[in-house]
Amino acid sequence: MTKNNANVEPAKVNECYLPDFCNSEVNLRLILVLELMAIVLALASSAGSASLFIHLALISMYIQWIGLSSAVLLCLARRWNRLNSHLLTTVISLLVVVVVTTILAVLAFQIDAVMQLDIFSQVSLFSTVLYHLAISCILYGLALRYFFVQHASHQGIKAESQARLQALQARIRPHFLFNSLNTIASLTHDEPDKAERAIEDLAELFRASLKADARISLQSEIELTKDYINLELLRLDERLRVNWNIETEMDDLLMPALILQPLVENAIYHGIEPLQEGGEVQISIKTNQNLSIEITNPLNKSGEAQRRQGNQMALDNIRERLHLAFQGQAKLKHLVENDLYKVVISIPITKLKS
Repeated sequence: MTKNNANVEPAKVNECYLPDFCNSEVNLRLILVLELMAIVLALASSAGSASLFIHLALISMYIQWIGLSSAVLLCLARRWNRLNSHLLTTVISLLVVVVVTTILAVLAFQIDAVMQLDIFSQVSLFSTVLYHLAISCILYGLALRYFFVQHASHQGIKAESQARLQALQARIRPHFLFNSLNTIASLTHDEPDKAERAIEDLAELFRASLKADARISLQSEIELTKDYINLELLRLDERLRVNWNIETEMDDLLMPALILQPLVENAIYHGIEPLQEGGEVQISIKTNQNLSIEITNPLNKSGEAQRRQGNQMALDNIRERLHLAFQGQAKLKHLVENDLYKVVISIPITKLKS
């Protein structure tokens, strides 16, 4: 019996270090920066003349046209996948700014001549274009340097986060592996079919563990968790009861691998296993504004200190993984209610791209 591998969303390397100019928030920031530049240039070139505000309005309109026109073209270049390397990003974006600046400088010179504003009356068209190109290239060169350093810093933080994630995943408790191997060994002679299925379930879990920094579908995560539960049922038998309550479509929802399974493992190890009579683990999954997962198990009133400490370490592990995966937008909380121990996580909804 062979199982399908989980649908893992491959990581994409973004070689374009420019911000996404198709994003309205980025464009709003661009407008504010361009306006600040216009104010500085107006103050530097007006020399205290009485027409400062008119001068500022003209410079502001001119700079905004250059900046926003360049942003539109860079947005289109990104959509057409032309900015797929650092070199192409630099060359294409610089050419865009040069062409836009040249065209608008010529238009501004012609409009000044027609309307007799006398802004460029003392200089030639060539000097005007060259002057504006020099300012645009210097300012945009500084901006490119800033974008590149910011991109490199972001990539470094992302790599560090992935390394931390792998280190956290390496802390998975070994007791489950030993218990599973012992159970499989005991089934080998008397019930070889069950032993084979147990080995396949264990293989699926460890395959998923190696990909714990990737996103998989909620359906795949649930299947992995059921593989784990099947292994524990072989050992705990009637002492373990699991009640699933799923109130959402699962196929197109994504989440980090091995989030649900460790929480269920926690519930069984700390809540069910210490109880002689066993108990029930309740798993509730639903969506509203976020993907909400709740795991409930009987409270172990005997309160073994070592198990409590291990429980907290496991929750801290999952909490940090969620923080790294969702940049602080995911939440995990645990509480005791009516002699039941509950763990609730809330994850931003992420859907599989069609």
